[in-house]
Amino acid sequence: CFTWSLAMSLASQIAAIESKDGKLEALKAVIPDIISSKSKEKLQELLALIIDENTLSAIVSRPALAALVEALEAADDSQFTEDATMLAIEVVSKTRTLFEEQLAKLRYSASDYLLREEKFLQAAKMLQEIPLDGGRVYPVVFKVQVYVRIAQLYLEEEQSLEAERFLNKAAPLVNKKGVKPEDKLRYQSSFVQIRDYNRKFSEAASGYYRLAQLVSDEEREQVMIRGIRTAILAPAGPQRSRLLALYYKDELSSTLPNHNVLEKMFMGRILRNDEMTAFAEDLEEHQLAKNAAGVTLLDQAMREHNLLAASRVYNNITFQQLGSLLSVSEEEAEDLASKMIAEGRLTGSIDQMKSLVHFKPAGFNTVMDWDVSIEHLCNTVNTIFDNISKVHPEWVAANTK
Repeated sequence: CFTWSLAMSLASQIAAIESKDGKLEALKAVIPDIISSKSKEKLQELLALIIDENTLSAIVSRPALAALVEALEAADDSQFTEDATMLAIEVVSKTRTLFEEQLAKLRYSASDYLLREEKFLQAAKMLQEIPLDGGRVYPVVFKVQVYVRIAQLYLEEEQSLEAERFLNKAAPLVNKKGVKPEDKLRYQSSFVQIRDYNRKFSEAASGYYRLAQLVSDEEREQVMIRGIRTAILAPAGPQRSRLLALYYKDELSSTLPNHNVLEKMFMGRILRNDEMTAFAEDLEEHQLAKNAAGVTLLDQAMREHNLLAASRVYNNITFQQLGSLLSVSEEEAEDLASKMIAEGRLTGSIDQMKSLVHFKPAGFNTVMDWDVSIEHLCNTVNTIFDNISKVHPEWVAANTK
């Protein structure tokens, strides 16, 4: 068994061994001693020897570094293990691509340490150093793990554009053979969160509800809370009504925060300002953003909901009354009603001459109503023509040739 003599350098002792197998076994033998003694000096000397291509051939150096990486991964979690991993990356990354596979593993381990310290951006940058798109062919499973983890790290910093970029790289791979169910679940979770951060709240709410059926009971509550928030913030209309019904009818929802707002929206009741102010306290930063008109997404959702709620109570309402109800000006009330009618999210019409919004039942069909009106008009014209024919047959005969 090889023993590292302090009287001689490691390089001298290894050089004295003739066979390549003997050199490799000697290098492997010193690794446990380095880790147990937590000696950075010995580690530095070992790494310098491994990367010295004039002293060791790739047949020896590559498996020696692989053995060191494996030992660090298996070692007890300590500050030395973290420091050793970082030192190995610093030293080995200066060499040629001979150790690319080992560097990838070291960087993945380093991202774990950085994540634990909540250094999310540094962890993401560390993983980005792995050349997954380069010449080496990495296993699909590993590529999915790295891409999804980078996306999750960027989401921790609310950088959804960067997160989406790396999640898109995982998209064509995530359903490949061998990808673990937990990695697929992480992918789905990141995908839904990106929709949330990009303010596509309808898609996010739908995704959160599907995700809630897949995660553990411990995680389900948090997923449902996120889903309810996005359902409430979603644009008012038939799609949001379906989402509200999904969440409201779920047994868990009654035990979660903001159930009162969810219930009022599902029931089509008008929301008060104080209720939405309380709800706003639970929202994340991106959910409190403002649109192009300078209105917060929450205020927009509240106004749209209250307009729909008013349509259930009134047959028509003046712009002034609607503005008062929505806490906006007459012009803003008219614009909002017009926009929702044009987008098919509100059934009704605008009478600008009388400054009125006319509401129609949810099942009202404008095309069918128009057809019925045309048919009625034609029948009326035919009846008038028949009556004229009976009274003035000569005039009709002379004018209908």
